[in-house]
Amino acid sequence: MQTLLAAFGALALAPSAGPSGAVSPDTVQPGGQVTFSVVCAEDVRSADVAGTTLGLAERIPMEPGNASGVFSVSVEIPTNTQEGTFNVSIDCGDGTSAVVQLVVAPAGGVPTGGGSSARRPNHALMAAGGGLLVIGAAGTVLLRRRPD
Repeated sequence: MQTLLAAFGALALAPSAGPSGAVSPDTVQPGGQVTFSVVCAEDVRSADVAGTTLGLAERIPMEPGNASGVFSVSVEIPTNTQEGTFNVSIDCGDGTSAVVQLVVAPAGGVPTGGGSSARRPNHALMAAGGGLLVIGAAGTVLLRRRPD
């Protein structure tokens, strides 16, 4: 019996896991919209996002969800926000908080290379390349038939 009471006492004194936060999407361009959400303890009545790192209001109140302790808010990232990775704090009304990571990508997309698929196909170049392949194949056949 004493062992059982000691186990319950240790469990009661153990720290809780704390709130769990999320941001969706986790990558956005300046001017885009994201949704922050958090799951706090069941008895928590409010939560807010610390927006100063993104150029937003210092405290952005979150709307309660369908379940107790669940909150979310959608915000527009200012167009003048610099690209980079931001750690954003979501604070529950009981003083606990979660940190989520948001990536602000450069406007116009991420530079990824030549972009040949962004243009229409050049049929003249495709025909020339195909012709060279046919000539090469024919030359190979002729060279293989040549007596030694």
